[in-house]
Amino acid sequence: MLIGLGLTMVLATPWASAADRYVAPNGTGGGTSWTDTHSNLIEMVALAGDNDTVYVTNNAKYYLTNQIVVKYAITVRSWGPGGILDPTNTILDGNYPITTNRHFTLSNYWATLAGFTLSNGWGSANTNGLGNTGASGGAISIYYGTVTNCIITRNSVFSADPSYSQAGGGGIFMGMDNAKSGGVWNCTISGNSVGPKNCGGGIMVNNGSWRIVNCTISGNTAPSAGGYEGGGIYANPASGGLLVISNCWVVSNSAGYAGGIRTAFTECHNSFIMGNTVTVKAGGIRVNNNSVIRNCLISQNSAATGGGISGNNSHSIQSCTIVSNVSSSDTGGGFDFSGSAGFPVIENTIIWGNRSGGSGIYSNWYVWRTNPSTTWVTFTNCCTAPDIYSNNPGPSVYGVLASGVNTVTNDPRYVSATDFRLQLDSPCIDAGVNRYWMEGALDLYGYRRIDIFRKTVDIGAYEYLSKGTMFSGH
Repeated sequence: MLIGLGLTMVLATPWASAADRYVAPNGTGGGTSWTDTHSNLIEMVALAGDNDTVYVTNNAKYYLTNQIVVKYAITVRSWGPGGILDPTNTILDGNYPITTNRHFTLSNYWATLAGFTLSNGWGSANTNGLGNTGASGGAISIYYGTVTNCIITRNSVFSADPSYSQAGGGGIFMGMDNAKSGGVWNCTISGNSVGPKNCGGGIMVNNGSWRIVNCTISGNTAPSAGGYEGGGIYANPASGGLLVISNCWVVSNSAGYAGGIRTAFTECHNSFIMGNTVTVKAGGIRVNNNSVIRNCLISQNSAATGGGISGNNSHSIQSCTIVSNVSSSDTGGGFDFSGSAGFPVIENTIIWGNRSGGSGIYSNWYVWRTNPSTTWVTFTNCCTAPDIYSNNPGPSVYGVLASGVNTVTNDPRYVSATDFRLQLDSPCIDAGVNRYWMEGALDLYGYRRIDIFRKTVDIGAYEYLSKGTMFSGH
């Protein structure tokens, strides 16, 4: 869908007429048609200008000896049978370790890369294709632009220079300066990595406003030693920017901190964060700096503390199901919150069935703060145990850490140990509080968050829908 939108917007722009260019592995011509193909993708992109499209035939592997810097409004896309995008069979290989380059740097609002497998790219953590320090991206560095329908796998970033500890993005880097345009759509980002001193095994976002939509981010790694963050995604858009993660699967990634996602100034909607691991804290997500986690399943993640979620500073967790996460220590199998600033708000959320080591008294959640004078976390229409109206059973310095309104403390009654929808007798049905964003919104199973009959949201990431037949008459 995004490709069609991008092409429509380009054609509506008052530029010179578009030129189509054609690339095939055995091409010997000038690249002006499918009967006159050129073999060198780098040269064809270099010749293209605003509004041009570079078509690359499928069933071929293309080796890139240098990265391609796209400074114009160009669409570079694969061409399969009938003109479809064919990422599985159109492979761009960075040829690492024979050459040491990423595949692309995009630096135009209208630049689009679509329908490729990008593998064996290597990015220096010190620079992108525009010479910006502190950037990276093993396969792609995006200053402006869009990547869609691509498979980005087995790429890496490495720098031994400790001064660039906030660079990374084994698969993709997005950002730099005040870049505020673009994103990644319908992609698989898997098996990418960053070396010591770097973050974001799959994706790193630094500054600007971006979107990651309908993507699978899996099996990516950031270093476990030294506490480097974001096995799947490291997000630091900075104040004034925003990253939106929507309808994604973030699974089986690993790092020192934040195995799945490390957030700041981020909204994560309708996503599955599952099976991620860390050596220290935040197996699934580390949440801070005005981030919102909404309508997500956070499950089967593991850490030393904060198996599912670990947070600090102000943030909000809304209509999530946090279940079957594990902390190896005695704190926060499901949720761990610690620090000295901020005020987290948790609502319409199930935190149940998580585990911790030691005595297990903090299996579902644990809150700690250095200033015990005020309540530091609020639960509104949540389902959790133990009873959150009790003081934290730790030392008295912790004070009264949690307050709750309309709390459910009984078993939420899932369909099964692996299916976290609600059964008919669940105490979470119609026990939530309606919010503005729920109008027209869907749960993780595709049901309306507020159905036309019950008109009250359920607690958790799933709505219960009664089985039966609906009739209408006059």
